[in-house]
Amino acid sequence: MRSLIIALPILPVIAILQSAVFPHIRFLNGGFDVMLIVVLAWSLVQRGNDGPIWAFIGGLLGDVLSGGPMGAMTLGLVSVTLLIALTEGRFYKSNWPVALLASVLGTLVYHLIYLIVLGLSGHPVNLADDLTLVTLPSAILNALLMLPMYQTAKWLAAQVAPPKVELEQ
Repeated sequence: MRSLIIALPILPVIAILQSAVFPHIRFLNGGFDVMLIVVLAWSLVQRGNDGPIWAFIGGLLGDVLSGGPMGAMTLGLVSVTLLIALTEGRFYKSNWPVALLASVLGTLVYHLIYLIVLGLSGHPVNLADDLTLVTLPSAILNALLMLPMYQTAKWLAAQVAPPKVELEQ
């Protein structure tokens, strides 16, 4: 739970950047999902249930600042981080290729959940077009963003919970 000391100042800043700055940075029709990548990176490097907690807080902040339906971002972020939490860190510790794969797959799952919630809330959604024209370019951008974010999350995790040192007697 020490990571909440980091999350509480960082996640509001990320939510503001996500809603105010990053919508203007586009690649084809896709954009950066900064909150998703921050939460994914933290989930990959930190043990325990911190990832879903970060996802819940970040999702609520993002939902408040976005024009989308309330709960869509939260549901998408929490779902993706719960999938990561199920693996209990068995295969991805210090493994950046897995982090890249997680960013691409996480983007696909997150966007799919978000689009379903949009459709259920009455917004017009063309699932095939949105997935190919928005989600795929976003997955590329998110994979590029994951590289520095994963390294930053590893460094922050080491600051929050440094490895235990035992003295031999």
